[in-house]
Amino acid sequence: MSSGKFVEHSFKFDWFFILLVLALMACGVTLVYSATVSDEIPVFDTFWFKQIVYFLCGLGIAFALIFVRVDWLKRIAFPLYAVSLVLLVVVLFFAGDVVKGAGRWIDLGVFKLQPSEFAKIAYLLVISHWLSKHPVDLTKLKTFAVPFVLFIVPFALVLKQPDLSTALVFIAVTMVAFFFAGLTVADMFLIVSPVCSVLFSHSQSIEYEVLWGLLICAVVFTLVRRHLPKYLNAIFLFANILAGYASSMVWNMLEPHQQKRVNTFLDPMSDPLGDGYQVLQSMTAIGSGGLQGKGFGNGTQTNLAFLPEEHTDFIFSVLGEQFGFAGCAFVLVLYALFLWRASSICKLTSDSFVTLMVMGASTVFLFHILVNIAMTIGLMPVTGLPLPFLSYGGSFALTCSVLVGFLFCLRYQSTRRL
Repeated sequence: MSSGKFVEHSFKFDWFFILLVLALMACGVTLVYSATVSDEIPVFDTFWFKQIVYFLCGLGIAFALIFVRVDWLKRIAFPLYAVSLVLLVVVLFFAGDVVKGAGRWIDLGVFKLQPSEFAKIAYLLVISHWLSKHPVDLTKLKTFAVPFVLFIVPFALVLKQPDLSTALVFIAVTMVAFFFAGLTVADMFLIVSPVCSVLFSHSQSIEYEVLWGLLICAVVFTLVRRHLPKYLNAIFLFANILAGYASSMVWNMLEPHQQKRVNTFLDPMSDPLGDGYQVLQSMTAIGSGGLQGKGFGNGTQTNLAFLPEEHTDFIFSVLGEQFGFAGCAFVLVLYALFLWRASSICKLTSDSFVTLMVMGASTVFLFHILVNIAMTIGLMPVTGLPLPFLSYGGSFALTCSVLVGFLFCLRYQSTRRL
């Protein structure tokens, strides 16, 4: 990919994009309020009030980032990346707050910092900066050496916490970055195929064995069409076969609570009062909302405390119960417009760093949206990924705001020549 200058345009601020962000934030505060409102808690201690404070601070950061030059972002990429690794090491050994067996936060007194959120931003900057200058080529494995090191260190540290769901975000960002840095769709398929082999071969059912067989056939077909060097053909074929037979070993590497989440996903009724409880209550809440919902503040699953983590991981369930299909569709349309408007920045510039940043930031948002919603309706195992702008959480709210700030910055500066 080649680096280029920004193209001249007639506008500077994208007010429509700003309104979309404000609308999503307003939806988030409304849902957190309806899920947690209580007359027994002082206003300043409520989740919804804290969320407003987080959003206001985040908006301040976002608007400040508008005026940061793109070349400055490139300069601070590696220093911020180094700081993020230090914070990940600190939380690994000196976690100040442990939730459900995972140490992910550093308690700063007035605020709990989640270093993995900061690491997402730093990694997005550094991988975009590197790949904008060093495109990747599947036939030249040495082009993957530095990107692999940049990826594996924060990935491993986050996985060690353990935080599998956040670690998967790093994978999603990396794959999208590789695509926009020179890989083809066929290349992407070959890279992710060993992971698919692990998933398909883990189950002993005949259906999954057939899927694995079809996957191997698809890999062979792709290798033939791609005309890669013989040693790469051997590597990919061997990796898929080895991954298939080593699936039990990979399964044993997962934490017990992660194994339970997968088993619950496959059969929620196997433990309806234990690990399957969250998913069943979530689906009950969304299903009971019907077309128009039960009304603001009238959700029985939410108000009667049947739905766990209703203001964080399962905020979409609150939306479905109280505002029904119509409310869910409205929010999904806002998300779609938000992602469309964000990705449209790529049309305004030929700078590869900007393209990688925009698509990487959009990937973070899209991955969180898809995984969180799929989790609440039982299409994926329960994860700790919050819903952008809607779920309560200080660190994640600030992460979303910083990413929005980058998008503001890139769109604003794409209207001028640098």
